[in-house]
Amino acid sequence: IAISMLSIMTTSKRMITLAACLISHKVRPVTRLMATAFTPTQFHVNSVRGVSSSTSRHDVPLSSLGHAPFDRSFSIASTTSASFAHRHYYGSSSSSSSSFTQLHSTISGGEIVVEEVDPYSDQAKDELAKFYEQNGIDDIDVDTAHTSLLRLTEQVLSWNQKLNLVSRKDCTASVIYHRHILPSVALLPLLLETQSSNGNDEKSRFNVVDVGTGGGFPGLPLALLLPDVQFTLVDSVQKKLKAVGEMAAELDMTNVRIHWGRVEEMYVGEKGRREHRGRYDVVLGRSVTALPRFCGWVSDLMKDEGGNGGDDQGGRLIYIIGGELEELVESRIVNDVPLDKLLQRASGTSDKRALIFNARDVEEIADESGEKQRIVRSGPQKKKGQNNKGGKKMAKGAWSKKQNDVKKQRGYDDFQRYES
Repeated sequence: IAISMLSIMTTSKRMITLAACLISHKVRPVTRLMATAFTPTQFHVNSVRGVSSSTSRHDVPLSSLGHAPFDRSFSIASTTSASFAHRHYYGSSSSSSSSFTQLHSTISGGEIVVEEVDPYSDQAKDELAKFYEQNGIDDIDVDTAHTSLLRLTEQVLSWNQKLNLVSRKDCTASVIYHRHILPSVALLPLLLETQSSNGNDEKSRFNVVDVGTGGGFPGLPLALLLPDVQFTLVDSVQKKLKAVGEMAAELDMTNVRIHWGRVEEMYVGEKGRREHRGRYDVVLGRSVTALPRFCGWVSDLMKDEGGNGGDDQGGRLIYIIGGELEELVESRIVNDVPLDKLLQRASGTSDKRALIFNARDVEEIADESGEKQRIVRSGPQKKKGQNNKGGKKMAKGAWSKKQNDVKKQRGYDDFQRYES
Protein backbone atom coordinates (compact mmCIF):
# COMPACT_ATOMS: atom_id res chain seq x y z
CA ILE A 1 0.00 0.00 0.00
CA ALA A 2 2.82 2.38 0.85
CA ILE A 3 4.50 1.75 -2.50
CA SER A 4 1.21 2.32 -4.35
CA MET A 5 0.62 5.61 -2.52
CA LEU A 6 4.16 6.75 -3.31
CA SER A 7 3.66 5.93 -7.00
CA ILE A 8 0.39 7.91 -7.11
CA MET A 9 2.00 10.90 -5.40
CA THR A 10 4.96 10.83 -7.84
CA THR A 11 2.65 10.67 -10.89
CA SER A 12 0.53 13.52 -9.52
CA LYS A 13 3.65 15.63 -9.00
CA ARG A 14 4.71 15.05 -12.59
CA MET A 15 1.26 15.98 -13.85
CA ILE A 16 1.35 19.25 -11.89
CA THR A 17 4.82 20.03 -13.25
CA LEU A 18 3.62 19.28 -16.80
CA ALA A 19 0.63 21.61 -16.43
CA ALA A 20 2.89 24.36 -15.13
CA CYS A 21 5.24 23.93 -18.09
CA LEU A 22 2.36 24.14 -20.55
CA ILE A 23 0.99 27.29 -18.94
CA SER A 24 4.36 29.03 -18.97
CA HIS A 25 5.15 27.76 -22.54
CA LYS A 26 8.33 26.07 -21.36
CA VAL A 27 8.42 23.28 -23.91
CA ARG A 28 11.99 22.03 -23.33
CA PRO A 29 11.24 20.87 -19.74
CA VAL A 30 8.15 19.15 -21.14
CA THR A 31 10.23 17.01 -23.51
CA ARG A 32 12.42 15.84 -20.65
CA LEU A 33 9.42 15.22 -18.41
CA MET A 34 7.60 13.11 -20.99
CA ALA A 35 10.39 10.55 -21.18
CA THR A 36 9.71 9.58 -17.55
CA ALA A 37 6.05 10.50 -17.02
CA PHE A 38 4.53 8.82 -20.11
CA THR A 39 4.95 5.79 -22.29
CA PRO A 40 5.23 6.38 -26.09
CA THR A 41 1.58 5.45 -26.67
CA GLN A 42 0.22 7.63 -23.88
CA PHE A 43 1.35 11.00 -25.16
CA HIS A 44 0.14 12.23 -28.52
CA VAL A 45 0.37 15.33 -30.65
CA ASN A 46 -3.14 16.20 -29.52
CA SER A 47 -1.71 16.85 -26.04
CA VAL A 48 0.65 19.60 -27.18
CA ARG A 49 -1.58 21.45 -29.63
CA GLY A 50 -2.38 24.01 -26.98
CA VAL A 51 1.29 24.98 -26.84
CA SER A 52 1.28 26.60 -30.26
CA SER A 53 -0.81 29.63 -31.10
CA SER A 54 -0.60 28.80 -34.82
CA THR A 55 -1.86 25.69 -36.57
CA SER A 56 0.74 22.90 -36.67
CA ARG A 57 1.18 20.58 -39.63
CA HIS A 58 -0.07 17.76 -37.42
CA ASP A 59 -3.42 19.56 -37.09
CA VAL A 60 -4.17 18.94 -40.78
CA PRO A 61 -6.76 16.11 -41.05
CA LEU A 62 -5.43 12.90 -42.55
CA SER A 63 -8.30 12.94 -45.02
CA SER A 64 -6.71 15.97 -46.68
CA LEU A 65 -3.77 13.75 -47.69
CA GLY A 66 -6.12 11.83 -49.95
CA HIS A 67 -6.51 8.52 -48.09
CA ALA A 68 -8.90 6.87 -45.72
CA PRO A 69 -8.56 7.99 -42.08
CA PHE A 70 -7.79 5.61 -39.26
CA ASP A 71 -6.99 5.84 -35.57
CA ARG A 72 -4.51 8.71 -35.65
CA SER A 73 -3.86 8.46 -31.91
CA PHE A 74 -1.26 5.81 -32.75
CA SER A 75 0.03 7.29 -35.99
CA ILE A 76 2.12 10.13 -34.58
CA ALA A 77 2.40 9.13 -30.92
CA SER A 78 5.97 9.30 -29.66
CA THR A 79 8.24 10.90 -27.14
CA THR A 80 9.62 13.07 -29.95
CA SER A 81 6.25 14.71 -30.63
CA ALA A 82 6.95 17.55 -28.23
CA SER A 83 10.18 18.35 -30.06
CA PHE A 84 8.12 18.54 -33.28
CA ALA A 85 5.73 20.98 -31.58
CA HIS A 86 8.72 22.93 -30.27
CA ARG A 87 10.05 23.44 -33.81
CA HIS A 88 6.61 24.49 -35.08
CA TYR A 89 6.17 26.96 -32.22
CA TYR A 90 9.63 28.51 -31.98
CA GLY A 91 10.86 27.77 -35.51
CA SER A 92 14.11 26.05 -36.48
CA SER A 93 17.14 28.08 -37.40
CA SER A 94 19.11 25.05 -38.62
CA SER A 95 16.55 23.72 -41.08
CA SER A 96 18.15 25.37 -44.10
CA SER A 97 21.65 24.16 -43.34
CA SER A 98 20.91 20.52 -42.48
CA SER A 99 21.66 17.87 -45.06
CA PHE A 100 19.22 15.21 -46.29
CA THR A 101 17.66 13.34 -43.33
CA GLN A 102 20.28 14.86 -41.06
CA LEU A 103 20.22 13.41 -37.56
CA HIS A 104 20.93 16.05 -34.90
CA SER A 105 22.66 14.70 -31.79
CA THR A 106 22.77 16.52 -28.47
CA ILE A 107 24.07 15.49 -25.05
CA SER A 108 21.59 15.73 -22.19
CA GLY A 109 22.38 14.31 -18.77
CA GLY A 110 25.26 12.27 -20.14
CA GLU A 111 23.04 10.60 -22.78
CA ILE A 112 23.09 11.22 -26.55
CA VAL A 113 19.65 12.26 -27.81
CA VAL A 114 19.05 11.84 -31.56
CA GLU A 115 16.48 14.17 -33.08
CA GLU A 116 15.19 13.36 -36.56
CA VAL A 117 13.53 15.72 -39.00
CA ASP A 118 9.75 15.68 -38.73
CA PRO A 119 8.55 13.71 -41.79
CA TYR A 120 5.44 15.91 -41.98
CA SER A 121 7.40 19.16 -42.11
CA ASP A 122 8.30 21.28 -45.11
CA GLN A 123 11.93 20.61 -44.27
CA ALA A 124 11.48 16.88 -44.94
CA LYS A 125 9.89 17.65 -48.29
CA ASP A 126 12.66 20.10 -49.20
CA GLU A 127 15.30 17.50 -48.36
CA LEU A 128 13.51 14.95 -50.53
CA ALA A 129 13.62 17.49 -53.36
CA LYS A 130 17.35 17.98 -52.71
CA PHE A 131 17.85 14.22 -52.91
CA TYR A 132 16.18 14.14 -56.33
CA GLU A 133 18.20 17.10 -57.55
CA GLN A 134 21.55 15.67 -56.43
CA ASN A 135 20.84 12.37 -58.20
CA GLY A 136 19.54 13.97 -61.39
CA ILE A 137 15.96 12.71 -60.95
CA ASP A 138 13.68 15.30 -62.53
CA ASP A 139 10.70 13.25 -63.75
CA ILE A 140 9.11 12.69 -60.30
CA ASP A 141 6.90 15.32 -58.68
CA VAL A 142 8.26 15.98 -55.20
CA ASP A 143 4.94 17.04 -53.63
CA THR A 144 3.18 13.90 -54.88
CA ALA A 145 6.08 11.67 -53.86
CA HIS A 146 6.28 13.12 -50.34
CA THR A 147 2.53 12.81 -49.81
CA SER A 148 2.59 9.20 -51.04
CA LEU A 149 5.42 8.30 -48.70
CA LEU A 150 3.53 9.84 -45.77
CA ARG A 151 0.45 7.83 -46.68
CA LEU A 152 2.56 4.68 -46.73
CA THR A 153 3.97 5.63 -43.32
CA GLU A 154 0.46 5.86 -41.91
CA GLN A 155 -0.50 2.51 -43.46
CA VAL A 156 2.49 0.74 -41.93
CA LEU A 157 1.73 2.23 -38.51
CA SER A 158 -1.90 1.16 -38.75
CA TRP A 159 -1.13 -2.42 -39.79
CA ASN A 160 1.66 -2.73 -37.25
CA GLN A 161 -0.95 -2.54 -34.50
CA LYS A 162 -2.45 -5.81 -35.79
CA LEU A 163 0.71 -7.75 -36.62
CA ASN A 164 4.44 -7.30 -36.32
CA LEU A 165 5.46 -5.86 -39.71
CA VAL A 166 8.40 -4.00 -38.20
CA SER A 167 9.76 -3.79 -34.67
CA ARG A 168 7.14 -2.36 -32.34
CA LYS A 169 9.77 -0.81 -30.11
CA ASP A 170 9.50 2.98 -30.51
CA CYS A 171 7.31 2.46 -33.58
CA THR A 172 6.44 6.03 -34.60
CA ALA A 173 5.94 7.95 -37.82
CA SER A 174 9.47 9.31 -37.59
CA VAL A 175 11.00 5.86 -37.04
CA ILE A 176 9.08 4.31 -39.94
CA TYR A 177 9.94 7.19 -42.27
CA HIS A 178 13.64 7.50 -41.44
CA ARG A 179 14.62 3.88 -40.72
CA HIS A 180 12.50 1.98 -43.23
CA ILE A 181 11.08 4.18 -45.97
CA LEU A 182 14.05 6.48 -46.67
CA PRO A 183 16.63 3.63 -46.78
CA SER A 184 14.35 2.04 -49.38
CA VAL A 185 14.09 5.29 -51.35
CA ALA A 186 17.90 5.50 -51.27
CA LEU A 187 18.01 2.65 -53.80
CA LEU A 188 16.07 4.71 -56.36
CA PRO A 189 19.11 6.07 -58.27
CA LEU A 190 20.65 2.59 -58.37
CA LEU A 191 17.48 1.17 -59.91
CA LEU A 192 17.25 3.96 -62.49
CA GLU A 193 20.90 3.48 -63.42
CA THR A 194 20.34 -0.25 -63.99
CA GLN A 195 17.22 0.44 -66.02
CA SER A 196 19.03 2.85 -68.33
CA SER A 197 22.06 0.56 -68.77
CA ASN A 198 19.88 -2.40 -69.77
CA GLY A 199 18.15 -0.30 -72.42
CA ASN A 200 14.65 -1.66 -71.86
CA ASP A 201 12.26 -0.75 -74.66
CA GLU A 202 8.57 -0.02 -74.34
CA LYS A 203 7.57 -3.61 -75.09
CA SER A 204 9.73 -5.22 -72.40
CA ARG A 205 8.71 -3.92 -69.00
CA PHE A 206 11.35 -3.50 -66.31
CA ASN A 207 10.76 -6.19 -63.69
CA VAL A 208 11.94 -6.07 -60.07
CA VAL A 209 11.52 -8.76 -57.40
CA ASP A 210 11.83 -8.00 -53.68
CA VAL A 211 12.77 -11.24 -51.92
CA GLY A 212 11.94 -11.44 -48.21
CA THR A 213 9.95 -8.22 -48.33
CA GLY A 214 8.50 -8.61 -44.80
CA GLY A 215 6.56 -5.41 -44.19
CA GLY A 216 7.06 -4.26 -47.81
CA PHE A 217 10.60 -2.89 -47.67
CA PRO A 218 12.29 -1.89 -49.86
CA GLY A 219 9.69 -2.84 -52.49
CA LEU A 220 6.65 -0.72 -51.60
CA PRO A 221 8.35 2.73 -51.34
CA LEU A 222 10.16 2.14 -54.65
CA ALA A 223 6.97 0.94 -56.34
CA LEU A 224 5.24 4.15 -55.21
CA LEU A 225 7.89 6.27 -56.92
CA LEU A 226 8.25 4.08 -60.04
CA PRO A 227 4.72 3.33 -61.29
CA ASP A 228 6.01 2.14 -64.70
CA VAL A 229 8.14 -0.62 -63.14
CA GLN A 230 6.59 -4.00 -62.28
CA PHE A 231 7.35 -5.15 -58.72
CA THR A 232 6.90 -8.67 -57.32
CA LEU A 233 7.08 -8.91 -53.53
CA VAL A 234 7.96 -12.36 -52.16
CA ASP A 235 7.74 -13.65 -48.60
CA SER A 236 7.03 -16.95 -46.86
CA VAL A 237 4.86 -15.36 -44.13
CA GLN A 238 1.32 -15.14 -45.46
CA LYS A 239 -0.09 -12.68 -42.92
CA LYS A 240 2.62 -10.13 -43.72
CA LEU A 241 1.99 -10.45 -47.45
CA LYS A 242 -1.73 -9.95 -46.86
CA ALA A 243 -0.98 -6.65 -45.11
CA VAL A 244 1.41 -5.64 -47.90
CA GLY A 245 -1.25 -6.39 -50.50
CA GLU A 246 -3.84 -4.37 -48.60
CA MET A 247 -1.47 -1.40 -48.33
CA ALA A 248 -0.71 -1.56 -52.05
CA ALA A 249 -4.43 -1.64 -52.86
CA GLU A 250 -5.13 1.28 -50.50
CA LEU A 251 -2.46 3.34 -52.27
CA ASP A 252 -3.75 2.34 -55.76
CA MET A 253 -0.48 0.65 -56.70
CA THR A 254 -1.32 -1.35 -59.82
CA ASN A 255 2.32 -2.23 -60.49
CA VAL A 256 2.65 -4.52 -57.45
CA ARG A 257 1.89 -8.20 -57.14
CA ILE A 258 2.67 -10.52 -54.24
CA HIS A 259 3.93 -14.10 -54.16
CA TRP A 260 3.51 -16.22 -51.05
CA GLY A 261 6.02 -19.01 -50.64
CA ARG A 262 9.71 -19.82 -50.67
CA VAL A 263 11.61 -18.02 -53.39
CA GLU A 264 13.39 -21.20 -54.50
CA GLU A 265 10.02 -22.84 -55.13
CA MET A 266 8.31 -20.29 -57.37
CA TYR A 267 6.64 -22.94 -59.55
CA VAL A 268 3.62 -22.49 -61.81
CA GLY A 269 1.78 -25.19 -63.74
CA GLU A 270 1.41 -28.94 -63.40
CA LYS A 271 4.68 -29.73 -65.20
CA GLY A 272 6.72 -27.64 -62.77
CA ARG A 273 7.48 -24.89 -65.28
CA ARG A 274 9.21 -22.00 -63.51
CA GLU A 275 7.44 -18.86 -64.63
CA HIS A 276 9.93 -16.63 -62.83
CA ARG A 277 13.15 -18.17 -64.16
CA GLY A 278 15.36 -15.55 -65.84
CA ARG A 279 12.61 -12.93 -65.70
CA TYR A 280 13.86 -10.16 -63.43
CA ASP A 281 16.14 -7.22 -64.22
CA VAL A 282 16.76 -6.46 -60.54
CA VAL A 283 16.56 -8.59 -57.40
CA LEU A 284 16.23 -6.67 -54.12
CA GLY A 285 17.02 -7.89 -50.62
CA ARG A 286 17.34 -6.27 -47.23
CA SER A 287 19.33 -8.24 -44.64
CA VAL A 288 17.34 -11.41 -45.38
CA THR A 289 20.09 -13.96 -44.78
CA ALA A 290 23.77 -14.57 -45.47
CA LEU A 291 24.67 -13.42 -48.97
CA PRO A 292 25.94 -16.79 -50.31
CA ARG A 293 22.67 -18.46 -49.30
CA PHE A 294 20.66 -15.57 -50.76
CA CYS A 295 22.57 -15.86 -54.05
CA GLY A 296 21.70 -19.56 -54.16
CA TRP A 297 18.03 -18.70 -53.81
CA VAL A 298 17.80 -15.96 -56.43
CA SER A 299 20.37 -16.87 -59.09
CA ASP A 300 17.71 -18.53 -61.28
CA LEU A 301 15.46 -15.46 -61.14
CA MET A 302 17.91 -13.03 -62.74
CA LYS A 303 18.09 -12.34 -66.45
CA ASP A 304 21.08 -13.83 -68.20
CA GLU A 305 23.73 -11.57 -69.66
CA GLY A 306 23.69 -11.01 -73.40
CA GLY A 307 19.91 -10.91 -73.80
CA ASN A 308 17.96 -8.39 -75.89
CA GLY A 309 20.21 -8.79 -78.93
CA GLY A 310 23.42 -8.89 -76.88
CA ASP A 311 22.93 -5.42 -75.39
CA ASP A 312 21.37 -6.59 -72.13
CA GLN A 313 23.86 -6.67 -69.24
CA GLY A 314 21.73 -9.19 -67.42
CA GLY A 315 20.07 -8.98 -64.05
CA ARG A 316 21.48 -7.18 -61.03
CA LEU A 317 21.29 -7.95 -57.35
CA ILE A 318 21.00 -4.94 -55.01
CA TYR A 319 21.34 -6.04 -51.41
CA ILE A 320 21.25 -3.95 -48.22
CA ILE A 321 23.46 -5.38 -45.49
CA GLY A 322 25.72 -4.32 -42.64
CA GLY A 323 28.80 -5.77 -41.02
CA GLU A 324 31.61 -7.85 -42.48
CA LEU A 325 31.30 -10.08 -45.54
CA GLU A 326 32.89 -13.30 -46.70
CA GLU A 327 35.94 -13.02 -48.95
CA LEU A 328 34.05 -14.92 -51.64
CA VAL A 329 31.44 -12.14 -51.68
CA GLU A 330 33.83 -9.18 -51.28
CA SER A 331 35.80 -10.12 -54.39
CA ARG A 332 32.73 -10.00 -56.65
CA ILE A 333 31.09 -6.72 -55.60
CA VAL A 334 30.43 -4.44 -58.57
CA ASN A 335 29.56 -1.42 -56.43
CA ASP A 336 29.51 -0.77 -52.68
CA VAL A 337 27.67 2.40 -51.57
CA PRO A 338 26.93 3.28 -47.91
CA LEU A 339 23.33 4.30 -47.28
CA ASP A 340 24.58 7.42 -45.50
CA LYS A 341 26.22 8.52 -48.75
CA LEU A 342 23.10 7.80 -50.80
CA LEU A 343 20.97 9.76 -48.33
CA GLN A 344 23.53 12.59 -47.97
CA ARG A 345 23.62 12.34 -44.20
CA ALA A 346 26.38 12.24 -41.61
CA SER A 347 28.75 9.29 -41.93
CA GLY A 348 28.33 6.70 -39.21
CA THR A 349 24.59 7.22 -38.79
CA SER A 350 24.05 3.71 -40.14
CA ASP A 351 26.38 0.80 -40.87
CA LYS A 352 24.15 -0.42 -43.71
CA ARG A 353 25.37 -0.31 -47.31
CA ALA A 354 23.96 -1.21 -50.70
CA LEU A 355 25.92 -3.88 -52.58
CA ILE A 356 25.50 -4.50 -56.31
CA PHE A 357 26.28 -7.78 -58.09
CA ASN A 358 25.75 -8.86 -61.70
CA ALA A 359 24.05 -12.11 -62.66
CA ARG A 360 27.25 -14.01 -63.48
CA ASP A 361 28.85 -13.19 -60.12
CA VAL A 362 25.70 -14.19 -58.25
CA GLU A 363 25.78 -17.55 -60.02
CA GLU A 364 29.45 -18.05 -59.15
CA ILE A 365 28.89 -17.19 -55.49
CA ALA A 366 26.00 -19.65 -55.32
CA ASP A 367 28.04 -22.44 -56.93
CA GLU A 368 31.37 -21.94 -55.15
CA SER A 369 29.77 -21.61 -51.72
CA GLY A 370 27.79 -24.81 -52.28
CA GLU A 371 24.53 -23.12 -51.29
CA LYS A 372 22.85 -23.89 -54.59
CA GLN A 373 23.48 -27.62 -54.16
CA ARG A 374 22.00 -27.51 -50.66
CA ILE A 375 18.63 -26.23 -51.87
CA VAL A 376 15.88 -28.84 -51.54
CA ARG A 377 12.87 -28.07 -53.70
CA SER A 378 9.66 -29.93 -53.08
CA GLY A 379 8.60 -29.55 -56.71
CA PRO A 380 5.04 -29.67 -58.09
CA GLN A 381 2.53 -31.84 -56.27
CA LYS A 382 1.46 -35.00 -58.09
CA LYS A 383 -2.12 -35.99 -58.69
CA LYS A 384 -3.73 -38.50 -56.41
CA GLY A 385 -2.95 -42.06 -57.46
CA GLN A 386 0.08 -41.06 -59.58
CA ASN A 387 3.01 -43.21 -58.40
CA ASN A 388 6.67 -43.27 -59.34
CA LYS A 389 7.88 -45.53 -62.17
CA GLY A 390 9.57 -47.93 -59.75
CA GLY A 391 6.36 -48.52 -57.85
CA LYS A 392 5.29 -47.25 -54.49
CA LYS A 393 8.23 -47.28 -52.10
CA MET A 394 7.30 -48.56 -48.66
CA ALA A 395 8.75 -47.07 -45.54
CA LYS A 396 11.19 -49.21 -43.59
CA GLY A 397 9.32 -51.53 -41.22
CA ALA A 398 5.92 -50.83 -42.80
CA TRP A 399 3.35 -53.65 -43.14
CA SER A 400 2.12 -54.60 -46.62
CA LYS A 401 -0.68 -56.81 -47.90
CA LYS A 402 0.22 -60.49 -48.00
CA GLN A 403 0.76 -62.05 -51.43
CA ASN A 404 0.14 -65.84 -51.58
CA ASP A 405 2.27 -66.48 -54.67
CA VAL A 406 5.42 -65.14 -53.02
CA LYS A 407 7.58 -67.56 -51.08
CA LYS A 408 8.07 -66.65 -47.46
CA GLN A 409 11.46 -65.43 -46.41
CA ARG A 410 12.26 -67.72 -43.46
CA GLY A 411 16.05 -67.68 -43.62
CA TYR A 412 16.25 -71.42 -44.44
CA ASP A 413 14.85 -73.61 -47.22
CA ASP A 414 14.75 -77.14 -45.67
CA PHE A 415 12.06 -76.47 -43.15
CA GLN A 416 9.63 -79.36 -42.58
CA ARG A 417 6.73 -79.55 -40.18
CA TYR A 418 6.36 -82.77 -38.17
CA GLU A 419 3.01 -83.79 -36.73
CA SER A 420 2.81 -85.72 -33.46
